[in-house]
Amino acid sequence: MIGAMATRARLALYRSLRRARTRREEGLYVVEGHRLVEEALLSGAPLETVLVTAAYRETAEGAALADRAASCGLEVEVLSAKEVDRIADTKTPQGVLAVVREVPADPAVLAAEGLFLALDAVSDPGNAGTLVRTADAFAVRAVLFGPGSADFLNPKTLRAAMGSTFHLPLLRIEDLPLRLREMRRAGARVLAATLDGEDLYAVKTRAARTVLVLGSEAHGVSREVRDAADLEVTVPCPGRAESLNVAMAGAVALAHLAREDTA
Repeated sequence: MIGAMATRARLALYRSLRRARTRREEGLYVVEGHRLVEEALLSGAPLETVLVTAAYRETAEGAALADRAASCGLEVEVLSAKEVDRIADTKTPQGVLAVVREVPADPAVLAAEGLFLALDAVSDPGNAGTLVRTADAFAVRAVLFGPGSADFLNPKTLRAAMGSTFHLPLLRIEDLPLRLREMRRAGARVLAATLDGEDLYAVKTRAARTVLVLGSEAHGVSREVRDAADLEVTVPCPGRAESLNVAMAGAVALAHLAREDTA
């Protein structure tokens, strides 16, 4: 049975949120699975509703999550397993979803001191989400998503981010080279990760504001972004592999930048 609050029109809307265009038009997105829904509640994300199956609601973790949702002033809507399947992106849903309202990040965060990550056409949702999680782990101030990058509200990106989506500002940037040049003029140091840059460990890389730019695995950082950077850097690989996966390279570089003393 569908809960009283879940009308057919609303269910149709929830199903349509699998499309990026609808997510942007409605300002809503769906997270699924116990861990992500729980993290959304704990992080104070602006949830619109929590959707569960009767079977999940009757489990111990389902009852606990429902109580937490109620403490946040939310009503838990009970749907049939078929309806949950039609809304969910995964093949075997856990029986719990949440509809969340997007709150666009304030671009003013880009004027703050600290470490920033920019993605230049990193189109794979798994890599993009992993980089959001990595950025969260290394106290990155914000992540900039340039054109051609995966939507950070894509269901696969959300799952790969493992809840870090709720912990730091994520910004869509229409003209990444222009924004990087603006940040440079305001005192930031921009580092573009390339295959033929200077050894990341051999140069003084941190400044009060540092931006690390990662490009797509297929094409790397674009020429326009390279031209907008202060320095091209590379993670040295003494082994036989030509390069690292972009998410792995980002983790290595961010770990190094996060621990280096500010210049």
